[in-house]
Amino acid sequence: MTDRILYYSASTARGCIGSIDANNATKDLTVIPAGSFANDWTQITALSGNRILFYGASAGRGVVCSIDQNNAIGDVTVYPAGSFANDWTQIISLSGNRILFYSASTGRGVVCSIDQNNVLKQVTVYPAGRFAKDWTQITALSGERILFYSASTGRGSVCSITANNVIAEVTAVPAGGFAKGWTQVAALSGDRIMYYKASDGSGAIGTVTPQNTFAYPRVIPAGGFATDWTEISFLRPPVNPSSPWAILLCQFKDAGTPPSLPRARYEALFTSTGSNKYNMVDFFRDMSHGNLDVSASRVLGWYTLAQKTSDYTGNGGNLQGRRDLINWGRQAALNAGVNLAPFADRIVVVTHPATDLFGGVGLGAVSGDGRDASGVAGVSGMSSLSPSTMGQEMGHVYGLDHGFGGGYEYGDRWDIMSTKGSAHGRCYMAPHPVFTEQDSAGQRIWRIGPGLNAANMWGRGWLERVWQAASEENDTIVDLRPLHRRDLAGHLCARVGKYFFEFRVKERWDADIPEPCVLVHEFSNNRAYLLTATNGNEALREGDEFLRKDPWDPTGYRLQVRVLDIDPVGQTARLSVYLRKSSPFPFDATTDHFGVDDDSGLIIIGGKIVNVPSDSPLYTKVEEVAQQLQHAAITFNGQDHALLHRGSVRAMSSLADLLSRMEAPREPHDVPEAAQIPQSLAQAATPAMETPREPDDVPEAAQIPPALAQAAAPGKG
Repeated sequence: MTDRILYYSASTARGCIGSIDANNATKDLTVIPAGSFANDWTQITALSGNRILFYGASAGRGVVCSIDQNNAIGDVTVYPAGSFANDWTQIISLSGNRILFYSASTGRGVVCSIDQNNVLKQVTVYPAGRFAKDWTQITALSGERILFYSASTGRGSVCSITANNVIAEVTAVPAGGFAKGWTQVAALSGDRIMYYKASDGSGAIGTVTPQNTFAYPRVIPAGGFATDWTEISFLRPPVNPSSPWAILLCQFKDAGTPPSLPRARYEALFTSTGSNKYNMVDFFRDMSHGNLDVSASRVLGWYTLAQKTSDYTGNGGNLQGRRDLINWGRQAALNAGVNLAPFADRIVVVTHPATDLFGGVGLGAVSGDGRDASGVAGVSGMSSLSPSTMGQEMGHVYGLDHGFGGGYEYGDRWDIMSTKGSAHGRCYMAPHPVFTEQDSAGQRIWRIGPGLNAANMWGRGWLERVWQAASEENDTIVDLRPLHRRDLAGHLCARVGKYFFEFRVKERWDADIPEPCVLVHEFSNNRAYLLTATNGNEALREGDEFLRKDPWDPTGYRLQVRVLDIDPVGQTARLSVYLRKSSPFPFDATTDHFGVDDDSGLIIIGGKIVNVPSDSPLYTKVEEVAQQLQHAAITFNGQDHALLHRGSVRAMSSLADLLSRMEAPREPHDVPEAAQIPQSLAQAATPAMETPREPDDVPEAAQIPPALAQAAAPGKG
């Protein structure tokens, strides 16, 4: 595992791309000489898809570009001066293609999304005062967590931000919990953090656990870095970020029989040895749209535990017992001299005899070669080590929750997060196409699928190539490819507001589903919910529709998505999307008029009501247009019609010209929606933490194209 880091100096407009490996050793890869960049960038943030956002506060401008595996910059999108507000002091990339903007001067913030076409949308606004004002560095960690750091006090806070942009679960680090004066705090892979101090070029590389405890395995003394870096940003690797697992084969000390499976089967199930044979490497590659690479996973053991089978008492109601079992496996590996640090909580303890089946964030997973005895066709006889079950338990470690459908947990038969537990019929798990063994009763031992749904993928930041509805859509035609087929060109999902539409076909991980179909999910509180068509179908077929509307207002909100065609041969589903946003009027029923002054007026543009004060330059133009349009209700001859037409066109043209010359908005985008932030973010207090005193080594080494220096817009890009 090697991470790339971009170092940037505003004073010289120079930069460097360096690397840091799993052992925290750094070196220089590509040197970017002075003058190669513009010199007004105040924030540089890595986005998904190897993209980088550059932002200049002085002009409110920005650039998004890509950087390939050779560190060459291309695909530049320019946001001209005034596109952004100019008071953002921190910009942080979150999961799901979201970005957090923060202003220290006001304590306000904004979260918006940026799609693969570099379009900003879906804004959630945190008004002034919702954040403390002394945060000097903010960086995103794994598991939807964010670290806030104050250089003046050495205090901090770690909180989570959900897919719905709600901030919660705060761990406070009191004043002095960190060293003071770090000028850059940048997150790396594997929950590592780089700290850097420009005044003396010192640094440190630290780690943070899922429980928000900190350690500092490497200190870089003064002079280890150059002293002019003003921005340091982790670049997501051009290849998929490594996310290896440790598979610990453990038998209890009183095991009376040898393990039931040869070691080679575990290698084939969990490591690159079995790649392209529907193993876990293939599963997470396909379900994450290439955002996860578990191919470096290792099978370790067999180890003999110090405990007997009867010592295990864990279950769903005894989480500590489950945690103990994972710790027993960890200890056995540590006793054998294995370093488990690179795997973090990505641990699967395989027990013999089989004892339990579970997984959890910050915990790990447990399984074994237990065989299902339910008697249900298509489930009975299968091993708990099947990709169908391991996909769910390992998925829990990545933060995935159980599927919901029909009002039940485990109720989504089309989603792997419901395997072996659907409340109204078993999940669609297909016989493994490569591992074809049967038990003594002729039942298939190994099963795969179903795939992960689009909402769950989005919740982890894995969903790519999404068609996104605009604020209004009028019978727009959208073609979808099968959700997990990144090899096919086109959109892999359609998202309209909180609803995700996906096309699933009867192949690969979904080989057991009854027929090709379109599924609809929504994502809330880290859970994906399967929704139904108007006719009650969970799987939408040709002619089915999904409808949501305001039952009290026939002119209000309405979303109607119809399945026009499903072509399993051409691997395409065609949807028609109609979306009308609600446009409530500020109507006062007691006075029968709108809530504005008699001297003011209202215009409605795109379903939004705008108050036009009488002293506004717009007022006379709007009045002129209104008078012309009122004449349309009067009976008139052809000559009058021509005069009216010319007068209306002239008035509306004048209005359009005035509107076009007015100042453009300065926010990153669209509709604000206030969200609550715990007060503990502003006032922190918890146990003291070890103080880091120093992150890394100075970068140097090659040339970069001047794409950023001379971007396709005003100024340097």
